[in-house]
Amino acid sequence: MEDTGPKIVFLIRSNPCESHRPAEAIRIAAGLGVGKNLIKILLSGEAPRVLSSEEEELIDIEIIEKFLPFIEEMGIPFYVERDSPGQAALKSSPYGFRTIGTEESSELLAGGHYVLVF
Repeated sequence: MEDTGPKIVFLIRSNPCESHRPAEAIRIAAGLGVGKNLIKILLSGEAPRVLSSEEEELIDIEIIEKFLPFIEEMGIPFYVERDSPGQAALKSSPYGFRTIGTEESSELLAGGHYVLVF
């Protein structure tokens, strides 16, 4: 049996154009993903904008641009809530993500040993 760490879900719901929290969440997720932790990232509200290649007004964009490729390389999945207003910015996203509804979003959050909200 494989020795894995806890399931950690990052719920990022802050607007990345108004807050540094989404960038910090991305940085922390990348750091925790290096270990045996099972990481999942759920983007809600305006937060999906962090995955857009066309966003230039993001706070701490250099942190986001540095760690997103690393997160993708590690295979950490991104989930985007279907009703998120920030989802409109994802038409040109170079990053993979899965769109989920409210019920699946709730299941994702309930399945984590830890849920970190940003």
